Amino acid sequence: MGHRMKLRGNKGGGQKLKMDRSVDMEKQIGRFVNSTAEVKFLEMYDEAMNRWPDSRRELKLETSFGRTHVHSYGNGKGDPIVLLHGANGTSASWANNVVELGEHHSVFAVDTIGDAGRSIQKAPIQHAEDYAAWLDEVLQGLGLKEVHLIGASYGGWITLNQAVHSPRLLQSITLLDPARALAGLTYRAWPFMLWASMIGPDFIRRAFIRWTDAGSLTEENQTQLVVSAMRDYKMQRIPPQYVSDDELRSKVPVLLLLGEKSPMHISQRAAIRAKKLLQDVEVEILPQAGHKLPAYLVNDRILRFIKYLPKTS
Repeated sequence: MGHRMKLRGNKGGGQKLKMDRSVDMEKQIGRFVNSTAEVKFLEMYDEAMNRWPDSRRELKLETSFGRTHVHSYGNGKGDPIVLLHGANGTSASWANNVVELGEHHSVFAVDTIGDAGRSIQKAPIQHAEDYAAWLDEVLQGLGLKEVHLIGASYGGWITLNQAVHSPRLLQSITLLDPARALAGLTYRAWPFMLWASMIGPDFIRRAFIRWTDAGSLTEENQTQLVVSAMRDYKMQRIPPQYVSDDELRSKVPVLLLLGEKSPMHISQRAAIRAKKLLQDVEVEILPQAGHKLPAYLVNDRILRFIKYLPKTS
């Protein structure tokens, strides 16, 4: 009898351990705080996406880390451009970029897995290599190669991370004031960002947005969407990483655009480090610009950079 009871105890312990692991796994998955918040956020998201051209298409790709939502627009000519938004930004943040970029290229804007948007995370993102694996699956699912990958802020780090860990499908990368990757974050950025994202009231979140914009104006519907994302979505993903000197010796051509007044990092320091370590890089610090670089400052620069790149094949 005692022997049988011991066996039952082991079985029960195993089930509890399995349940505990399942609970731990769920804690590492990004999610809305509740279904009501999710519905309201997605309504605002769809309204913000109305600023994109009517001819955009929506795609859903299954990956190892969850279903990834992609918006596409463009004429189908030229090498493809893939856009990665900043934290809490969603694909709606590219509304002012896509028309001009889409005149010359097919454009794909990806809702980052683990962030608020229409992508649905199913597995944890625990390492930088996980993001590279996820994005590889997205690009392959879209049938893309010789991609011009463009990322803003957190998306800028993901973009640089892709060039480090899985550059095979990339023709170039463009980094728009990438968060932390090249110069770390300022001593004010971390606490303000955490306060706004985790515990701050909405007026603090709006103050954080104004602070990072450094005077540039963000459309109200986009501001409301970012505030909702910060308040109503629990991101469970790794922070942007400081990329090591060895990792920066990537051979992928790089366009680095930095905001002179970006409060997230010291732009001059990021520029110096990029010029020193990246093998093929163009660097420009945009006067008076904050962390969010306006489309009218970056679109022409991006298109010119892509146009004069030597073909890889």
